[in-house]
Amino acid sequence: MKMKKLLCMALAMLMALSAMALAETETDGDLQARLDEANARVAELEALVAQYKPYYEKQVVAEFGEDGVIWRDDAMKEYEAAASAYAQYGLSIDDYADGIKEDILKSLVKSAVIDAKAAELGLGEVDDETRAKLEAEAAETFESYVTSYKSYFAAEDASEEDARAQTIAALEQYGMTQDTLTQQTIDSYIDEQLYNHITEGVTVSDEDVKAKYDAMVEEAQQSYADDYSYNSARNGGETIVWNPEGYRAVKHVLIKFDDEQSKLYSELHGTLDSLNAELEALDAPATEAPAEDAEAPAEDAEAPAEDAEAPAEDAEAPAEDAEAPAEDAEAEATPEPTPVPRSREEIQTDIGNVATEIEALYSQLLPQAQQVIDEFNGGADFNSLIEKYNADPGMQNEPTATNGYAVSANSTTWDPAFTEGAMAIEAVGQISGPVYGQNGIHVIYYLSDITPGPVAFEDVADAVKDAALQDKTAETYDNQINAWIEEAKPVYHVDRF
Repeated sequence: MKMKKLLCMALAMLMALSAMALAETETDGDLQARLDEANARVAELEALVAQYKPYYEKQVVAEFGEDGVIWRDDAMKEYEAAASAYAQYGLSIDDYADGIKEDILKSLVKSAVIDAKAAELGLGEVDDETRAKLEAEAAETFESYVTSYKSYFAAEDASEEDARAQTIAALEQYGMTQDTLTQQTIDSYIDEQLYNHITEGVTVSDEDVKAKYDAMVEEAQQSYADDYSYNSARNGGETIVWNPEGYRAVKHVLIKFDDEQSKLYSELHGTLDSLNAELEALDAPATEAPAEDAEAPAEDAEAPAEDAEAPAEDAEAPAEDAEAPAEDAEAEATPEPTPVPRSREEIQTDIGNVATEIEALYSQLLPQAQQVIDEFNGGADFNSLIEKYNADPGMQNEPTATNGYAVSANSTTWDPAFTEGAMAIEAVGQISGPVYGQNGIHVIYYLSDITPGPVAFEDVADAVKDAALQDKTAETYDNQINAWIEEAKPVYHVDRF
């Protein structure tokens, strides 16, 4: 039920006043008649408002500002989408229903307030040139979606035209159309303009930057105690303001297994793991036999009663033509004999054979690894060897292409063989021998030691200032949005949906 229902009364009153104005030239009797008629109509409309108001209120799940409302149907769409997302992870939304409903209402009110303020500030519309640009951007993005998802949604034997149509139809089922994407792109542009309007002129002081540096150092000391967190931050390009103890930076050339070699390597290592488990089982203590004095069944244990019910004489006998047990049923029922454990010598022989096969795999890569070593020893720059021989993308992409990988004796991020090989290099500027790893052979270069503790403020000042400014602009934006929402005095009716 829309707000228009509640406006009917005001409209009726306006009509009555108009009628009274027109009646000023009429006689008193005519005027009174028209006034009575208008009052009757007003009373009728008031009765209708009273009748429909409860239905209207049930459809309103949030109110804000002078006449802003959030409709139940709109909120339910969001709730159903959340329920579907929970179901994908095998969870029931019922356990969190009230909290999720409240979050949905707050989010919808926030979006509505932002849209209203953007319109009020003249930012809610885009000019024709900008709209055309955004539409072209959305169309390009939509085409990329169609291309990316065609292999998932289109039939294998479909023509190019049919495959496109099938993919677009499937995307529509997920609510993704070019029109919706265009609207999302325009909405994002408007949101960006509002953000820029609110945060225009925001600056940070030297004190703000220093406080941000101190906070970043404290946070790093806590999170970088974990090797994976430290390496993720470092390799992901985050600003490092503190380094843990015991790390060195290394680069490497990876001579990588091809797909066939990698598959065989995995199979051989699986076999090796099984053989080692078999060998460990020989060393496991034997299961204890029952003690000689284990309690025997009591002599007076209850025996079957002599008058236990015997089969009735007229019990139905098996039909003569009933299927007889298979001749080998008895054999099948006989438990398999416990296999006799193999000897230690037999297992170790198999382990040696598998190790020889693994060594043969590495021998196929060894000549190229040795070439890297020989060229380095001949004076070649290690970066040129990376460019020439390496198969690890991490040595080609920033920031690791410049900074290398951070390794310590206790690292858990890397292949243990790589960690051991990196830490075995004696001095900065030297390389390892061939290191046999999970992905092939590494030749590792000791790039530098990583100084533990806080990084000098001067070395990271610009990055810290950017981070402080981002915090300040985000805080300024959030504070303004929250102030607008508080000004709108929202009322949430969680119980209505």
